[in-house]
Amino acid sequence: MNVRYHRTIPLYLSAMLIASVATLSAQADETIPAKLTLIDVPATSPMSAAAIDLSSKGYTETEYFTEGKAHRYRGATIGALDTASIIDDGWSYKSRVLLRIPRPEKFNGTLVVEWTNVTAGQDIDFAFAEMHDFLTSEGYAIATVSAQAIGVERLRSWSPQRYETLTVSANNQDPSDGSIIDACSGRVACPGDPLSWDIFSQTVAALEAKGNGTSPLENYDVRSVIAIGQSQSAFRLAVYYNTIQPLTNLFDGFVMYDLAPQLRSDQTVPAISVNSEATADLFAPTTTSEFTRVWDLAGAAHSSVYGRDYVDGMVLRDKSLMGPSGPQTFTQMLASQNCTFPPSYSKIETGNVLASALRSVELWTAGGKPAAASKMFARDEAGKVKHDPEGLPEGGLQLPEFSVPTTSYKINGPTIFCTLSGYQTDLSTAELLSRYGNRESYLKAVNDEAKGLIEEGYLLPSGAEVIRQRAEAVSFAD
Repeated sequence: MNVRYHRTIPLYLSAMLIASVATLSAQADETIPAKLTLIDVPATSPMSAAAIDLSSKGYTETEYFTEGKAHRYRGATIGALDTASIIDDGWSYKSRVLLRIPRPEKFNGTLVVEWTNVTAGQDIDFAFAEMHDFLTSEGYAIATVSAQAIGVERLRSWSPQRYETLTVSANNQDPSDGSIIDACSGRVACPGDPLSWDIFSQTVAALEAKGNGTSPLENYDVRSVIAIGQSQSAFRLAVYYNTIQPLTNLFDGFVMYDLAPQLRSDQTVPAISVNSEATADLFAPTTTSEFTRVWDLAGAAHSSVYGRDYVDGMVLRDKSLMGPSGPQTFTQMLASQNCTFPPSYSKIETGNVLASALRSVELWTAGGKPAAASKMFARDEAGKVKHDPEGLPEGGLQLPEFSVPTTSYKINGPTIFCTLSGYQTDLSTAELLSRYGNRESYLKAVNDEAKGLIEEGYLLPSGAEVIRQRAEAVSFAD
């Protein structure tokens, strides 16, 4: 069981309940670390490696096979709010994990573990894409885990020389009644990933393992471990939070990025879901509790233009996302969906809010101040987002890019990928002058909004500085 931070068990528990808790603790203690082996295959390279110059940040990136024997769980499904139970164990798997770390003396004590997204048919670390500048500037260790079959099979086909031995497949039928063990997340087809929970857990346990000389973080003082994932991966992390975390107690906190379904209210593990406007009407709104928050981000698409640029560069470098005429970018794949508007994402910089959510969860888990209150969109009686006369959403977390805009943002369509990408256009010089009068008034408004968000706990000073720099680059001249 994770003992980085003490969690109190009431003394008045009955003997039966104490026995039950002891059993649960035993299960948690039995999270056997995976075996990690450095991948060293000449003339090959990692797929989905960082698409930035990590060395300039003082970081290194290494890739490891992660292998072990996993359980299958009953009850680890979307919508479940009760702890899962073990069906059986002994299911062999072999996957991979990418680890990006600073030098030990620059490490800030927090390991961020991303559940890679496989919606595009391959591993993509969308959260790292949005917030890599923050993570690598602040000394985080970052692990990205390939836990699902779709991503692993693409690794195998992309580089058989490097990845041919990987396998995460398992029978997905419950032997008790023949039902499906692991259903797909959201609206995306998948083969089912009943081993994914233990692949994720055991890989993290291996990274944390001390004293046997096998962990790449052996010389790092890991004080907190926070899970993060985007979209389909946020769905899976929500299932993990609700059904698996009570068994493993491996994570100190969670950040779900667009968007987590309902989280259970009886956990004392902090979790923040940062959601976009693009997905707001696709799923039912959720409720929060003492240890959970929802920050709905007005004007945000499923990915920002900055996250888009990172992912486009990564998949084009790897030549991993194939189109009719050969390798293509993620944006080109979306454009092939015949969207109403060209998919252009949003200049609302989600990464700044994810950074604030991450830092808030860190402080919260260490016994500090709880995260800022939930900021949700206003909803009508049907549960749909309310809009003002200009068509803008009411409520939610409004960054300066939204409240002091230089672009207009629209929901795209008609397909789901078009909806997620959104559409934005820059305001003309005439529109900017009409709205703000002059550049100085615009910059003052941006600074005032950013200052207020820092004081409220929704924005870090580093994020505010990024926003100010982008505002400085806005031209008021034709």
